[in-house]
Amino acid sequence: MLLYSHDGTGLGHLRIVLGIAIPLALRRPDASILLLTGSLEAHAYELPPNLDYVKLPTMPKRRLYEGLPAGRPRPSTFTNVVYYREAIARPAVEAFAPDLVVVDHAPAGLFGELAAALATLNAAQPRPELVFLMRDVTFGPTQTTKLWRQEGALDLLDRVYDRILVYGDRGIFDPIAAYGLSAAAAAKTRFVGYLRPPAPVRSADQVRRVLCAVDRPLAVTTVGGGADGADLLRAYLGALREGPDLGLVSYVVAGPLLPDADRSEVAALAAALPDVTLVPFDPDLVDVLHAADLIVTMGGYNAVVEAVHAGKRPIVVPRTPGSEEQMIRADRFARSGLVTLVRPDELSPARLLRAMREELERSDPPAATLPFDGRERIVEELLASLDLRRPVPLPT
Repeated sequence: MLLYSHDGTGLGHLRIVLGIAIPLALRRPDASILLLTGSLEAHAYELPPNLDYVKLPTMPKRRLYEGLPAGRPRPSTFTNVVYYREAIARPAVEAFAPDLVVVDHAPAGLFGELAAALATLNAAQPRPELVFLMRDVTFGPTQTTKLWRQEGALDLLDRVYDRILVYGDRGIFDPIAAYGLSAAAAAKTRFVGYLRPPAPVRSADQVRRVLCAVDRPLAVTTVGGGADGADLLRAYLGALREGPDLGLVSYVVAGPLLPDADRSEVAALAAALPDVTLVPFDPDLVDVLHAADLIVTMGGYNAVVEAVHAGKRPIVVPRTPGSEEQMIRADRFARSGLVTLVRPDELSPARLLRAMREELERSDPPAATLPFDGRERIVEELLASLDLRRPVPLPT
């Protein structure tokens, strides 16, 4: 089995794909599972012995490749690094000769880097099964359809992929309608529900004791990988400075990819405030989310889903500028009463402080529930596909 996670920036898709690959590897120890990823942080996760990865050149380090010749013209500022990613991915895919291929988020790979490998796999005999995983919101509708048309992804969804599994809820956002998928693609699309986060390892009481928040409100702020989270971190720490009467104990996860200059500034701001714990990364963040009285986060898939699954109503400040993905997700969740939306053009310490006060004063729980069995359903479907491809013993 081969999995692909594009990982341009951040940790979100790596976490999603590993959350599927690891249980597959554990339940099928006889299967060889290979992950293609460009993430800088793949080494940080403990992997089962039958799960390995091929590291693709990392997009944040693309300047390393700017002076090198590209193999063919591309309508992209990332010409060189994408060429080298493709040059590594294609022979790896062909040599591994998988029985089952799972591609997350980008049907043709990042900037089309997987298209040639997919064409080879589609023509192979025997042909592997090809599965595309789609999150609830890819990008904004116009951006998504334009990008997919340029990269030939719509044709892949129509002709090459055997199944399309959406880890989301059609009632929150319908990509079939929003992205104008064809009848052929729609017929093989299934909505499996949101991806359930792992269960907490520690109890809420244990977390609160460690953070000295036994009898005080605990606030958690997280910005995912952190590459573009500095503005929210500054606004949150500014809100603490303006609202000492809240008496918060703060746990702030700045992300391993926060730029060094921003990290130094944020560290200085946090050091000047009482009761603030600042960490770059926490593999057990779910534990802290369950213990929190207040959550402030950006609008990435994992961050929002994990907070809502913990029974909280997070304050969500979507990423800007960039794709509309986080804004759409935050808006749809806010309409369902699941999050409080602070628009990025409104972000300031004062605006964030007001939202924090309002949330701490609320006594009503989030208004709706979501299906959270997406991971389990994806794993079961992939296990069934692997079972169908078990070698049949020859008669003795």
